[in-house]
Amino acid sequence: MKKIALLMGFMLVSAALFAQLTEFKLKNGLTVLVSEDHSTPSVFGCVVVRAGSVDEPTEATGTAHDLEHVMFKGSQKLGTLNWEAEKVHYDKIIALYDQLAATPEEGRAAIQQQINEESIKASTYSINNEYQDLIQAIGGTALNASTGHDVTQYFNVFPSYQLKKWLELNADRFEAPVFRGFQAELETVYEEKNKYSDDPFSSLSDLFLKEIFGEECPYSRPIIGYSEHLKTPSISKLIKYYNTFYVPENMALVLAGDVNVEEARQLAEQTVGRWPKRPLPQRTAIQQPVLEKNRIVKNKLTPVPVVLMGFSGAASTDADRYKLEVLEGVLSNRTQTGLLDKLSLDGDAMQVSLNMVSFRQAGLIMVQGIPVFDMAQMRFSSLKTLEGNIMKTIKSLMDGQVDDWLVQSVKDNLIMTYELSKESHTNNGMILAGAFANGISLDELQSYPERIKAITKDDVIAMAKKYFDRPYLSMQSLQGTAKKDKIAKPSYKALTPAKGRSEYAKAWLNEEVKVPEFKPIDFAKDIKQGELAKGANMYYVNNPQNDIFSLTIKYGAGTSDIRGLEHAVGLMNQAGIMAQYTPYELKREFSKLGCTVQFYASDHETFVTMRGKEANLARACQMLSRMLLMPSLDEKQMSRIIGNAIGARQVEAKNKEAQKDALSEYLYHGGASEYLNRLSNSEIQAFRVSQLAADFIKATQYETEVHYVGKSSFDVAKATISKNLAFPANLKPAMKSETPLANYTENTILLLNNKEARQGDVYLYVHGDEYNKQQRAVIDAFNQYFGGGFNGLVVQELRELRSFAYTASGHYRYPDYDKETSYLRGYIGTQADKVNDAIEEFVKLIAELPQHPERINNIKDYLALANISSTPSVRSKTQVVANWLDQGYTQDPRIDLLKGYKAMSFDSIMTFYNQHIKGRPIAIAIVVNTKNIDKERLKKFGKVIELKPSNVFKY
Repeated sequence: MKKIALLMGFMLVSAALFAQLTEFKLKNGLTVLVSEDHSTPSVFGCVVVRAGSVDEPTEATGTAHDLEHVMFKGSQKLGTLNWEAEKVHYDKIIALYDQLAATPEEGRAAIQQQINEESIKASTYSINNEYQDLIQAIGGTALNASTGHDVTQYFNVFPSYQLKKWLELNADRFEAPVFRGFQAELETVYEEKNKYSDDPFSSLSDLFLKEIFGEECPYSRPIIGYSEHLKTPSISKLIKYYNTFYVPENMALVLAGDVNVEEARQLAEQTVGRWPKRPLPQRTAIQQPVLEKNRIVKNKLTPVPVVLMGFSGAASTDADRYKLEVLEGVLSNRTQTGLLDKLSLDGDAMQVSLNMVSFRQAGLIMVQGIPVFDMAQMRFSSLKTLEGNIMKTIKSLMDGQVDDWLVQSVKDNLIMTYELSKESHTNNGMILAGAFANGISLDELQSYPERIKAITKDDVIAMAKKYFDRPYLSMQSLQGTAKKDKIAKPSYKALTPAKGRSEYAKAWLNEEVKVPEFKPIDFAKDIKQGELAKGANMYYVNNPQNDIFSLTIKYGAGTSDIRGLEHAVGLMNQAGIMAQYTPYELKREFSKLGCTVQFYASDHETFVTMRGKEANLARACQMLSRMLLMPSLDEKQMSRIIGNAIGARQVEAKNKEAQKDALSEYLYHGGASEYLNRLSNSEIQAFRVSQLAADFIKATQYETEVHYVGKSSFDVAKATISKNLAFPANLKPAMKSETPLANYTENTILLLNNKEARQGDVYLYVHGDEYNKQQRAVIDAFNQYFGGGFNGLVVQELRELRSFAYTASGHYRYPDYDKETSYLRGYIGTQADKVNDAIEEFVKLIAELPQHPERINNIKDYLALANISSTPSVRSKTQVVANWLDQGYTQDPRIDLLKGYKAMSFDSIMTFYNQHIKGRPIAIAIVVNTKNIDKERLKKFGKVIELKPSNVFKY
């Protein structure tokens, strides 16, 4: 499961809700929130608990997060063949954990072994991941959960006609949960902690919260828990936490999407309404510490210098929160028109951002800055200077130096985001969940636009004075690495779960549900096409829901085709218009029109995206056209972009994330890796503004797609775009070739040392065969069997039974076009001293695929149902259809896929595996601290090649 980002909290940013919003309470006190929207045949379902890490006992941190993990393990009816027999061992395990917590460290190993023995005995009765299996059986997707400081959420998306089954399954899940497999799941939590430990910015955030809130404040604690508490967990305390906080009065059911309110009301009473009514938990109020004077904390934790500045903020229900949203946007926003954004635009910072972080009983304002890389001195500029520039900018705002247009623009963008969010079931649902967690009413949510409109420039200045004219924390991190505690590999034996299904699951599956007729996308009716110019085609979908247009221009060449394009698009994002506007002035003009513009590029495509008010489409297109034809590219900005690129390269040889990317690219593509074919440092330093401008113009000279979604009719939109956007003549054919794949002739291990890494990152690769579209159905089935989420072999065998990883995956990747080459790829992140064991088990899965033919019906049901309900959103529909056309489809490919899934057998999967994977060389790439692995043992998996950063990075 995922942990809520450390400094996120709940913020009422751009609250988004559809018109059909209903709230009611069941007899047991459970709140039900329904957002009724029939635009797509799916529902986002979420169970929300108004409790998180701040509610844990101080001596048992991590309890809320541990509970979130084991809430997926079933109940007294689900996930077991014989609960009474299993319970004998389950009770012993609970008692042993209590004994473990009371035992000195030197005596714990023996107790852990007893727990392992009882866990193995209990597992002979338990059915691993049966809950996840049933979610898959109804076509459920995006299954996950998250733990925050104040809230825990369990959610997924499912077809709307499966509402009754989804409710019944979740009613049972929370009615009588069994926290089975705790020892194995705790090892998975350790792997999650290792993952965060290897992320320097996660470590910096942990320390930042500890410094600004103080050790006594619950908001200062890491959600995942302290290591000493993870070593002595207590299921008894976890059960007590569950019984205290997981009560209907403290919980909500959120349903957002294609659901009827009255049907939901009846079904909710019949299912989750049977949870017993229990009293609300009594909480101790949390007092947010207040800084008495400015504090500076210096450390060395990050690969680049970073300054974090923390000011006391407001809780999520504070009356100031809407004004603070506008204040945040005035200082820093996605359109880069904020006062602090100007530091980056002017080349005085690599990055500056501001975030308002609101918890239920506390809040903070965090400003993060990264200095520019000084090319003359080949080092990063001073953090002290950057902090001074940040404070100077904030003080100018306190002095009233802010333009009216900026305040209005921020307000317009917040409201526009509000409207856009109505188009997503998931966004609606998550906002409703957050509102419940923070006690915010539906009436307040729906009055969001009016509340934002009412905020004035004077309000923003007053908020700046109130929150910034006070002491603050300055955390200055220079380049370095955080200290990490040591965690030894446990000597636990793998679990051996029972096979078959529980009686509950059998009955649940046997209940028939009427599946509605599949409605494919009609290429001729559901979208419209037209030619804007020769080689420039327009794709159109009408969106009557609001007055916000989306315009995407896609040119048929990318960074692999034009070598300077990566830096050219970066510079275009900071461009002005020659003899008219500086970069900041141009962003201001777009903001006045209520529009945003962004440039980016992939390997073979370059994108310009514009979004804004429909009434201003013509003027926005005119301005964009001038920008494309006469960009004013600033020398200082170019120096910043080049300096940032060189600065990033200065640290990537030691930075684990960069090493992982480069090594995996080298594994898959060998000498064709993008890291080896990129421009050298000297080539980047030799860039001139004119050259980068020319590189971007080159991209615009390839075949072009224009995607438009808006309220205007097709004819009006086409005429407006044709009249106000220019397209070059004689466009070249789009570039489509895939990067060549490496082809190994023997099992090979590529080993790259990172002496600071706690976790090892392992990538596996098997070269495949030429692809054709007829293979798609069987590849989908194989991928679901092999690596399909919680139920795939990879997660089952490596994560659930052996606790090697928090993250493990595997799939057979097919290209976009026929006749290109496919390949199998796998990944596992595991503690360094588990690497050899994890590789051994992963290789076994690939070399001799375990056979579980009983899974085939579940796989077929999932693939069919998920495809039926996976209708592209209005905003994405044109691009989805254009991609299908480009790949050679003449009708919705799901039509043939559904036929293929229906005809599928388990033998089909095995035949595909035997023909395209089995017996082929397996290449493995590992980033790890090599002191913690047995290199000799690695040799049994293949020829070991030890690499240096210079082998995978070009400089």
